[in-house]
Amino acid sequence: MKKQILSLISLSVIVLLATQMYSCKDEKIAPGDAFLISFSADGTNATINEAAKTVTLELAPGKDLTSVTPTIVVSTGATVSPESGKAQNFTTPVAYTVTDRSGTIKSTYTVTVTSEVIKSVAFIGMAAANTNAAWDALDGSDFDLNDDQTAASWFATTYASAARTVTYLSFEDVAGGADLSKFNAIWIQYDGGWWGGEVAQFPNNSKHCLLLETGVGFDTPCATVATNFANAIKAYYQAGGNIFLGNFAGSIVDEIGAVSSPDYAPNNSFGGVAVDAGATSGAWGVRWVKDVTSPLFKNIITSTDANCAAPFFIMLESGTEKKNRSDQYNLNFGPWAPNGDTDPLATRKQAFLTMTGASLMIENCGGNEGLMLEWPASGSKGKVVTVLAGTYDWYVGGKPNNDNIKTLTKNILEYLVK
Repeated sequence: MKKQILSLISLSVIVLLATQMYSCKDEKIAPGDAFLISFSADGTNATINEAAKTVTLELAPGKDLTSVTPTIVVSTGATVSPESGKAQNFTTPVAYTVTDRSGTIKSTYTVTVTSEVIKSVAFIGMAAANTNAAWDALDGSDFDLNDDQTAASWFATTYASAARTVTYLSFEDVAGGADLSKFNAIWIQYDGGWWGGEVAQFPNNSKHCLLLETGVGFDTPCATVATNFANAIKAYYQAGGNIFLGNFAGSIVDEIGAVSSPDYAPNNSFGGVAVDAGATSGAWGVRWVKDVTSPLFKNIITSTDANCAAPFFIMLESGTEKKNRSDQYNLNFGPWAPNGDTDPLATRKQAFLTMTGASLMIENCGGNEGLMLEWPASGSKGKVVTVLAGTYDWYVGGKPNNDNIKTLTKNILEYLVK
């Protein structure tokens, strides 16, 4: 009997041990998935590249990246570290590790969060304010400033964005001491409406004022206003400010010190106040000189022209009523052409670039006119880009198609604020 009891006890122990072993084996957690399903912050979903194990998230402009609280969803049963809902400093990429339910499988993702820095740009024009009334007040009996007005309107309504704050200032505002230092770039636009040879003396015509909010001061010079204006722009530029000069505003390059001599300012200015009827039927285009990978050439729509080397693009379509006004560089004469156009064009062009210190970006199809130039940042100086051509015409009658003008202008401004 005693042996039977011991046998039963031994058997019970064996059964119990076997049951416990089976139970332990049954309760062991099987490996699971370890991946991110979603990653978001401020209502914006990130892009997850599962193969590369990267996460990229672009938040609204101006977001403080030192404290961003993400919402994270991972695969069933998995955990993530740092956990969802915990604020993080994303000024540099952050590693997030997802661990499966068994704790044996891990996936690490590199999370990059960005937010475009808000930049401030000023448009500087002749009108007292960027309103129809203020621009109309500048119109004379035989001219208007619709070109500058159209450019200013586009700037305020289309270029402005969540990442770009825009401000309008008059020439008189600047001459009176407006603070330019807060702007990442400024755009000085001046067509002048008046005769090309006169407004090409911008900003200081010794006989007539070109800067007053009340309009052209015929036989009323304003040397003090002009000097104060030029000095203010020069101080901004010399301190590292970036400047875009449109049309006849390009004449200020010598006053601000972009070129070392007044002889190196634009030397070929012309144009009246009325539409050139003979120019309406044809399309006007230009040739891009720099590398087409330049950000300044981004999204420009190119065309072909049998008489113009590529890359060629149209600025003013056929049917547009062109005034044929221009303040440009001509390489057929000037200090870079001591023998006129008898010297090889390549020789004149090299002398021109050396004397002005500029980089040529757009030229006419003949290659003898400099229409868009850049003075790169140098020392403490900022960058200067100027578009001088008669093809840079914001306001035209007929059927205006200024897509390339707008694209080029946006490219310039974006290039200057970066």
